[in-house]
Amino acid sequence: MKKWMVILPLIPVALTGCAGNGTPAPGTNGEAAAIGGTLKVVTGRTDADALFAEIEEEFKALYPNVTDIVWESSADYNNYITTRMNTTDYGDVLFVPFSISGEPEMYPNYFEPLGTVDELGKAYIDVTEADYEGIAYGLPTAINSLGIIYNEEVFEAAGITAFPTTMEELLVACKQIQEKTDTIPFFTNYEKGLATWGGTLSSFGGENYKAEMLEKGTAFEVGQPIRQVMDLFYALASNGFIEKDPVTLDFAQGKQMIADGKIAMMMKGSQDAKAIDELSEASDIEIAPLPVKWNDKTSIAFGAPEVVGINVNSTNKATARAFVDFLISDESDYADDLGGMSPSRADLSPEEQALFANNNIVLTAPPVTAEVETLYSSIANEVGVARLTEVLQQVINMGLYKDQYGTYEEYVASLEASWAKAVAEYAK
Repeated sequence: MKKWMVILPLIPVALTGCAGNGTPAPGTNGEAAAIGGTLKVVTGRTDADALFAEIEEEFKALYPNVTDIVWESSADYNNYITTRMNTTDYGDVLFVPFSISGEPEMYPNYFEPLGTVDELGKAYIDVTEADYEGIAYGLPTAINSLGIIYNEEVFEAAGITAFPTTMEELLVACKQIQEKTDTIPFFTNYEKGLATWGGTLSSFGGENYKAEMLEKGTAFEVGQPIRQVMDLFYALASNGFIEKDPVTLDFAQGKQMIADGKIAMMMKGSQDAKAIDELSEASDIEIAPLPVKWNDKTSIAFGAPEVVGINVNSTNKATARAFVDFLISDESDYADDLGGMSPSRADLSPEEQALFANNNIVLTAPPVTAEVETLYSSIANEVGVARLTEVLQQVINMGLYKDQYGTYEEYVASLEASWAKAVAEYAK
């Protein structure tokens, strides 16, 4: 069972966790005898009917008193579920909409508490995706890595034998690809994917980067996380290492072009590496960690593509909790379908344990105090860098169309001034 995780650059690993035994995980409400009846599960997956049927069959085998699982799905999940959450009828189990992550104080109004972060953290990886005041209201369905997805055949054609381990080496690789092949070195995913780079900031600055930015009172000095990402994109664009017209090349086209060897690489999650590999008939599609190192160790960023929780109004919470525990375990194969691994620590294989022991592991959404999160989000929103989309689009435009925009240095200075102004305002 191949899972898209990486231990070292150029060495993708088949991560096969040990199957659990179906025993409810710590924090499960009620005894097995109380688990039964009908369960309603609301998801954003409109492409997984066959997988859901298998999961339902296996769950019923574990808990014979469960009579039925009603699956509901919407392609426009965030709007769909947030509208339904104005009522009490939004399923027994549902995926936590990321749109409310900026208001964690709202979690208790809608979601059943699953346990304390401290206790759940002993059993699961990344339990702070949906938490408030030390209580978790959602758990990740899978743990995926962010990294550079690349076409191995293109790298070989360009004479690149080892994947870059620094940003400088990444730019050198782009130049080799540009000079020795007809392939576009890097896909920006301009319209839909730039916000994903927000999840890389902990790789550049560590899991405390928000608090450290606030302490420094600056966010755009050379070497700071946002500045590093901006510098990378300016270098990529100004050197012609990206698509000529980023606005018109959408994500679906970009993925296919990587699969076909027309684009060399992009930054995205391990679930996307799996999807691109399935599009490729001839090329090997791999994913490597971001070329960032601390203390001579590769820095690998992990995060959750989805977070699952329980409706606080559910009348069948014992069954809902048993289902959540099963869904996120290795037994359900749901994490594998998402190109990741189960968040359950009990399911970690020896290879996965070595991955966590031998590398700098950071979370794409690291835990911070409510005070830090509120202040950082307020300042970042005011400056316009909370999700990075607009600022990185501006940087790309400056690199591509130098005569139509001000200089990059002027833009950085304007952002720094805006940040300083916002810091001063919130200090009053």
